[in-house]
Amino acid sequence: MSKKKHYIWQLAVFLRSHGMTMSAYELAEHLNRNNILTESGEEFQGGQGTYRLISLTWEWVQNELLLPDEAKKIAEAFVKDDGTYAYQ
Repeated sequence: MSKKKHYIWQLAVFLRSHGMTMSAYELAEHLNRNNILTESGEEFQGGQGTYRLISLTWEWVQNELLLPDEAKKIAEAFVKDDGTYAYQ
């Protein structure tokens, strides 16, 4: 799981450094295309599991690594279809 979290974190850094965002559905497509699958070995669907991964990544960076500036990048990079933060 930490490999996935690190990947999402670094993707968020890239997206924010270019002023870009990505929806949970787009993230799911990106993960699947790169053979990054769910814990059960299934493809991501862009729904609850994808949102949970974003949330867990934000929590890891914010609360365990204690890097609030980096957590903010995750919060701002991944959005719902309506543009609100996907990590919440």
